[in-house]
Amino acid sequence: MKKEVKEKEAKKKNVRIIIGMGIVCLLMVIGASWYAVTFNDSRLVVPMEMPYEFTVRDLPMLIAVGCMVLYLFFLFGLGYVKGKRDAAARVTRRINPRFGIMGLMGFLGFMGFWTYSAEGKIAPFFFFIFFGFFGFFYEGKMSNTLKDERYEENKCKAQLKAHGFALDSIFVSMLLLCAAEGRLLKTMDARLIFLGVAVSCSIAADIFLGEYLLYRYDHEELLDESEE
Repeated sequence: MKKEVKEKEAKKKNVRIIIGMGIVCLLMVIGASWYAVTFNDSRLVVPMEMPYEFTVRDLPMLIAVGCMVLYLFFLFGLGYVKGKRDAAARVTRRINPRFGIMGLMGFLGFMGFWTYSAEGKIAPFFFFIFFGFFGFFYEGKMSNTLKDERYEENKCKAQLKAHGFALDSIFVSMLLLCAAEGRLLKTMDARLIFLGVAVSCSIAADIFLGEYLLYRYDHEELLDESEE
């Protein structure tokens, strides 16, 4: 009993450390951005002319962004290792529902309107795909669930509906693109932006709905069984 309590306390401590690392990295990026805007002519914050030339004053931003990228790779690696371990145990991987907050990264997609007006770059629009990370909340709610026949059946049903919704969304987007061509979407850039946003949001919806529907199906069956 004491051993289990110690293991739970150790896991909570590890989670707090991981969340703390993320907060530190975020504060580093915010601080570096403030420094760049205040003392470095907004270099690496606003679009810059190419080719890029390194200066010593760029170091705070480069270090902060590098730490954030390493932190994200660390999270993905941690999730991969846990997934492999839990797959061998025939249970779903253990993940903290708080990781669902990573879905807020999807709002970075709105940067595309700024970068396009400033430099004609449309790549940031694809950040809308990160809205799918909100699904981590429901995946966390299903952590350590036994992968029995009922679970596998619900997972297949959830994924089929999620994939179907994503494909329908892309199909409708293509119809709208063809219908609006030459009227609303007169330029090639406007068509690429529309298509990029539509596909990114459809993939994000596929990722999110797969986890949400699985959680809902599982809990609906549990409620039905408890009523019986």
